Amino acid sequence: MINNAKSLHVLIIGGGVGGLALALFLKKAGITCAVYEAYPYKEGAGGGLNIAPNGMNILAALGLADDIIARGSVTLEHCFRSEHGKVLARIPYGNISKYGQPGVSISRGALYEVLTKEINKSGIEIKYNKRLLSIDQYNTGVKAHFEDGSSSSGDILIGADGIRSKTRNIILPEGPQPGYVGVIGVGGFVKITDIPELTAQELNRLNYTFGARGFFGYCGADQGYAMWWSNLHSETELSAAALQEISLDKVKQEMLTIYKNFHLPVAALINKTERPIKLNISDIQSLPTWQKDRVLLIGDAAHAVSPNAGQGASMALEDAMYLAKLLRDNAGNYKAAFLQFEKDRKPRVEKIVAEGRKRSADKEALSPLKAKIRNIMMSIFLTLFGIKGLDWLYKYKIDWE
Repeated sequence: MINNAKSLHVLIIGGGVGGLALALFLKKAGITCAVYEAYPYKEGAGGGLNIAPNGMNILAALGLADDIIARGSVTLEHCFRSEHGKVLARIPYGNISKYGQPGVSISRGALYEVLTKEINKSGIEIKYNKRLLSIDQYNTGVKAHFEDGSSSSGDILIGADGIRSKTRNIILPEGPQPGYVGVIGVGGFVKITDIPELTAQELNRLNYTFGARGFFGYCGADQGYAMWWSNLHSETELSAAALQEISLDKVKQEMLTIYKNFHLPVAALINKTERPIKLNISDIQSLPTWQKDRVLLIGDAAHAVSPNAGQGASMALEDAMYLAKLLRDNAGNYKAAFLQFEKDRKPRVEKIVAEGRKRSADKEALSPLKAKIRNIMMSIFLTLFGIKGLDWLYKYKIDWE
């Protein structure tokens, strides 16, 4: 058994938010690592996301919070409205005195750029186009084999390779698989100057509009841009090629048919989008375990959080910091660290996963009467319990020292 954390070498499969953050925290803990990403590096890749205050506190521990705030848009509140624009509820969000950091809306590409820049600055090895093929485990270590014929060895391996994790399939071949939830996520970015109806107040909050036929959300994003997101119902999951073949005009036509009567600036946001983002929305049932011997799963590989929860990136960031802390504090005893990690993280994460599923159900198409009843109940519940229901989520902090 390794008795010194600094003698560990960690293989990280996946160069997304969780994998990059883990590498940076391991460096901070004095533990060597290397990151292996299946795809080539591409600037500006991906859609938009919101980093909640709990996630921003993790980035602050890496000294990156100010960079993220400068690149993105600070969000000060949640605002829930009916399709006609009536405010159903408002919940404070970016309370720095309470949570330590604000929430920030940003493109995934900008977040990757900030993390990757810090990775390169720190001298951490990151290799692209490394698709995991298999894993060998020994009494003394672990070896990852890649599709290009290369391999790498280390003491432990962390699978941070997302909801369709190859690492998970290798260590849990009989475990649950991602399941399509019957919804295609659609969204995009729009220049603020193209939407004169968009107010500064709207840019600094997360706007959620609930109508009888669907849901529409929007907020500020990278400097000079706004972003929006919604769902299109589809009984069958589409292939990546089929998603790409859906034309811009078809997306706009379908979206405007559903949301033509929504309040300003919903139609304008749809109309001015040049390259809509389309993806299948999937989730995965609770795994029996996140680990096997020298291999551990984190982030979406372990607990895919629905985009509707607004916590996917933040959960991956929390995982990264806490795992690095445990490996350091357990003096390289990875078995103890892995057990403690799963024991402590599972209850919190599974609560958030369940909340994401509930929010997905709240966005389904309804009859006008049922939509009206839902909005009334939402207004009462959020006004009375909204802040208390979020405090446990946003106040979460990890004591690195």
